[in-house]
Amino acid sequence: MKKTGKVFLILLSGILVLLTAAGIAFYAFTHGFYRDSNFVKDEQAMEGYVTPPASESENVPEQEAQGEILSEEEQKELEEKIEQFSSEEPVVTDSDVYNILLAGVDRRDESWAGNSDTMILLSINYKKEQISMISLMRDTYVNIPGIGMRKLNAAHANGAGPLLVQTVSENFKVQVDRYISVDFAGMMGIIDDLGGIELTLSEEEVRVANGYIREMCRLQGLDAEDYLYPEAGTYNCSGMRAVAYARIRYVGNADYERTERQRTVLTKMMEKLQLLDMQQLYRFAKETLPLVTHNVPESELWRLMLKIPSLSGYKLVKDRIPYDGMYRVIYVNGQDMLVPDWEETVQRLQETLF
Repeated sequence: MKKTGKVFLILLSGILVLLTAAGIAFYAFTHGFYRDSNFVKDEQAMEGYVTPPASESENVPEQEAQGEILSEEEQKELEEKIEQFSSEEPVVTDSDVYNILLAGVDRRDESWAGNSDTMILLSINYKKEQISMISLMRDTYVNIPGIGMRKLNAAHANGAGPLLVQTVSENFKVQVDRYISVDFAGMMGIIDDLGGIELTLSEEEVRVANGYIREMCRLQGLDAEDYLYPEAGTYNCSGMRAVAYARIRYVGNADYERTERQRTVLTKMMEKLQLLDMQQLYRFAKETLPLVTHNVPESELWRLMLKIPSLSGYKLVKDRIPYDGMYRVIYVNGQDMLVPDWEETVQRLQETLF
């Protein structure tokens, strides 16, 4: 019996050593490419960036304004009401809900953080088994902490991901846990690493998308002829083509319909992600993490990746804010701004997510 016990202890010790070695090797492997990712501490998010002045490139003459022109007194009263709501109403959180803000950044150089012209609040409710994908329109008039009343997309330009997260949390009254931001080139690389996504375009969408493709190819020194859509139809789209599709703004209902295209692209990407096994997921993470900027801690990221296969059965909810019939358009500082009915908007958003 003593001999048997000794053999058992030797075997158990050997197994523990092997498991420990395997664990160390796995950690070294995964930590290595996480270390190479673009994880940025919140307090360092603006290092190396200049804070740009308010952009006038999209200003429209007063006679061409779509929004209501307010008197100085009316504008001041409206802004005070928005600022009071953002500073006083409580922010809702729930341990069963994980909210991550996905930001698509439009910038042509590395000197500034860039405007976040695409913002999608991706919310995972583990208890309800629901994924919500809510687009936040860039022209929404909000109170940016420390900056004042501006378009929502200006938060990223003035404080990168952390300020954008704070702005969304305080104005929309839901706790945003993390952010991931990506520019045009990074998004193209991610979609290419997925093997492309299937999209269907009309003739008018092809015309506008090809204009964006020519512009992006010129900036990257590429031959546009290799990427242009030949005609309307359904295609397995490369990153270049998919990003051009997501940028289409002047077909259909302007920016409102553009947010729908962006949610379509993200949905197609999620569908392909759910088909990957764990080995493929790790390879995908290794190749794409350097393409995005984020503040997701390492342990949190791996927990999320482990959950990806189980999310395939979750209900998918897609929407945008401002909601139809729950906002007004005003003309402020040379630009049209969207002003949601904040109390009703926040109530509906919270009911959807939580």
